[in-house]
Amino acid sequence: MPEEYDHITAFHYSAFRPPLHKMILDECLENTGKFCMGLDIGCGTGQSSIALTNFCNKVIGIDPSEGMLKKSIKHPNIEYRPYNKRDFNFVDDLFDLATFAGSLYYAKSQKLLDEVVRVTKCGSKIIVYDFELLLDVIIEKINLNNLFREKSLYDHQVNFSELNQEKIQLNKKSENHLSLEISISNLSHLLLSSKDNYNILNRFLGKENLYKKVNEQLYSKCKTEKILIDAKSYLTVYQNIK
Repeated sequence: MPEEYDHITAFHYSAFRPPLHKMILDECLENTGKFCMGLDIGCGTGQSSIALTNFCNKVIGIDPSEGMLKKSIKHPNIEYRPYNKRDFNFVDDLFDLATFAGSLYYAKSQKLLDEVVRVTKCGSKIIVYDFELLLDVIIEKINLNNLFREKSLYDHQVNFSELNQEKIQLNKKSENHLSLEISISNLSHLLLSSKDNYNILNRFLGKENLYKKVNEQLYSKCKTEKILIDAKSYLTVYQNIK
């Protein structure tokens, strides 16, 4: 069943992701010029890698999920590679910039941090960022607040705290509120891109034609083609000082 969920959620994940990656990266990279090599760790289907091409001539995106990589967005300046969750298959000092876009929570370890430091150059930036879509109003509108009452353990604010940080220096930490307008159809993809949400909606509406059912439920309750969604972004920027 996990492989099936990976396939299904990867489809919805690739169908739509909120265009917030570049907005968040602009906050810390706007006036830095273009880097040569960027590493996107936990790239998923590539939305974060696409955003990173605005700041790097070449981006390598790595992810442990074959389902995600199979759905990855092709781009001439991006190379996608599988990640074995143990070590990076890169030489030392290869990258000018490394990013974690909503992926560090699943992989945080001292070994991972040591590998990031090893493959990035001294002076390079290591950026950890994430965003949280504030969907409580939407969930309440479609009468799912009781099903979604259990809070996820996922931490959007995770960074390298509690690890040995002697080879990195904290440069910036911030939180911001953002808003974006998205279509109901994309909101359906967004809800179904989460395994937890998929399971909940599956139990409530039934697996058959689930995307269509979610879409119909949202249209019925929201009575609009597009809706304004609030979001919260989290950003931590480190510098490699090895």
